[in-house]
Amino acid sequence: MAQVLQWHEDGLDFADALHLAQSQNCSVMYTFDDKFMKKARGLTECEVQQP
Repeated sequence: MAQVLQWHEDGLDFADALHLAQSQNCSVMYTFDDKFMKKARGLTECEVQQP
């Protein structure tokens, strides 16, 4: 949860930060949100991309 709050303070939407944190065991997370995809780049090993 601490990571979620830090990402939220750094500019991610709270829900996006929560979903990204819960996807740490995944290699890819899909989204239609371009802003989220750009902000999430490099934060984790889980690649955020469009379907």
